[in-house]
Amino acid sequence: MNAETGLVIYGINGTVRDAHFVHEVRAETRSDDESDAATDIDLKRMAGWAMNYLIHTPRADLDYEPVFQCHPLKCPPTPQGHDVVAPCDTDARMNWEWYYMREVSGSTAGLVEEAGFHRRMLSYVQDDGAVLCHPGCYNEADINRVYTKDEHVYHIWGATKILHALAEDYRRTGNVESKATARKIMLWLKHLAIFPTPAMCYLPAGMGALRQDGSPIPNYWNKTPAPLVEPLVNVYLATGDAEALDFARAYAEGIMAGIQPDGIKIGQVTPGDFGGGHGHATLHALWGVAHLGAITGEGRYTQFAKSSLDWMLAQGTGAGWFPAAPDWATNCSETCCLSDIMSIAALVARAGYPEYFDYVERFLRNSISNLQFIVTPAFEEYYRLLNHASGSEAIARGLDELRKFQGGIIGGSGLNDIENTLLGRVSGYEMFGCCAPEGMRAIYTTWTNVIDRLPQSPLGPAGVYVNMCLSRESPWGRVISHFPNAGGMTVEAAVSDSYFLRPPHWAPRNQVRATVGARSIPVQWSGAYVRFDGVAPGDRLTIHYPLIGFTQDVEGAWRKHVPDLHLIYTWIGNMVVSADPVGVTPLFTGQPRVLPEMGGEEGRRGGEAG
Repeated sequence: MNAETGLVIYGINGTVRDAHFVHEVRAETRSDDESDAATDIDLKRMAGWAMNYLIHTPRADLDYEPVFQCHPLKCPPTPQGHDVVAPCDTDARMNWEWYYMREVSGSTAGLVEEAGFHRRMLSYVQDDGAVLCHPGCYNEADINRVYTKDEHVYHIWGATKILHALAEDYRRTGNVESKATARKIMLWLKHLAIFPTPAMCYLPAGMGALRQDGSPIPNYWNKTPAPLVEPLVNVYLATGDAEALDFARAYAEGIMAGIQPDGIKIGQVTPGDFGGGHGHATLHALWGVAHLGAITGEGRYTQFAKSSLDWMLAQGTGAGWFPAAPDWATNCSETCCLSDIMSIAALVARAGYPEYFDYVERFLRNSISNLQFIVTPAFEEYYRLLNHASGSEAIARGLDELRKFQGGIIGGSGLNDIENTLLGRVSGYEMFGCCAPEGMRAIYTTWTNVIDRLPQSPLGPAGVYVNMCLSRESPWGRVISHFPNAGGMTVEAAVSDSYFLRPPHWAPRNQVRATVGARSIPVQWSGAYVRFDGVAPGDRLTIHYPLIGFTQDVEGAWRKHVPDLHLIYTWIGNMVVSADPVGVTPLFTGQPRVLPEMGGEEGRRGGEAG
């Protein structure tokens, strides 16, 4: 706590100093005044740009196979022909994002491409529910390998992702074939699982692949549990299949007990510690455990996932940098891992820890938004400079190829810049085919948690909950962020209900103000939220709070290997405005990132324009 301001700031590693109020709350406040409305991050526009990536990176002549290996600073940026890492990985991840990004953006572009893409994914599914594919994504470094059909394996990773996507399809379309196929895959996976007791199970190769006789194929990934719980929970929520929920519980119990032979043991030495495990792969499995806790109300699931989340948060900076694998000597920040962290944080928040919503907002503002790839004039100039030896024609072809990848999220980044210069440029400025779509999931996670209408829950009584200061249109109202002009938000109510608006956890309660229209009202607290009762459609509800600034002397997992690296972040609210040193391609610009308008870009190369 800062003695002068009384500020308590959670989730920031290192030392916080010089905490102060950047914007005080005015003595007279009102919410019918648009002067505080700010130009802030536009989640809908972010999703619109993501649609560009989803539409244009799959190659129709290769059965809509997308690309895992995109290197935005190289010329050419992508390999020719088939990409051996993409099947049942990049494509399986993108398969969800069509549903998510279409929901956020409202776009109807790319319907032809989407239909072809979903057909591609179903081609992996056999009549008995088995998912067969070559194991290219399990051998990511072997990029020149050509597999034969005889080498196809039971692909556990791909199966979990296809299962999740089928639940999304059924939820949105009511397609009974999607429901039936999802159940077949679920039963096939359950047949492969080993149940030492009826209430606990594991898969014999974890998230790894199995030969078609059911025996494990030795691989680095076998020690990590499969990301199975979340798809099973999703199937249960979409279809009501109680067997899927029971299977989810059993697999979660197996993870928590560490029953998989030679698998990682989570939290058995230090609470939450999964040292020796890969960040994204492990947290991807724990995401479902957190969701199980949120829907069942059983705190032991929430606490198990939260423990690993808290352990991982301690490895990062507080702004969105996390080591791809905590035990590796050299690291980049992997967007896949960050997206998992945001998903778990949102579920932990909903389970009764609302301050974790601030972590979701921080990571969206400081990493996901700033890492969304756009071919700006500045990028084009830099690309030409880096690749001048390749010649103008090759550069032009490279830039044209990269425009297909606009809207994807960069997968490898550093502490202060996208190229990861402070940590030896390890995987810096890479558009990994795993991270680009998982970053889209982070957009969706944020968007769904800005505002929601909830029954009675650990957050409080039934009503409309506004959890983060990010602008969004919704069926329950329009949220208008005042950031960075001031601390606060306005909600234009769309339904009659009680509304609950949450200031950031660091906002001093005694300085929070509330208004309805031009009228100040007493602040009524409901847990972490300011409560507004008797709200009618059209009412404008506002909370005002001081906007903080502070300096952070940054620490994180890299200090084990680069102890002399000294880094300083300067913050306003939940946004880093500068880093010292700055870096070659700065990650922090001092303002919320505002993307250019689409201009029909998402339908530029085909499909049905929105």
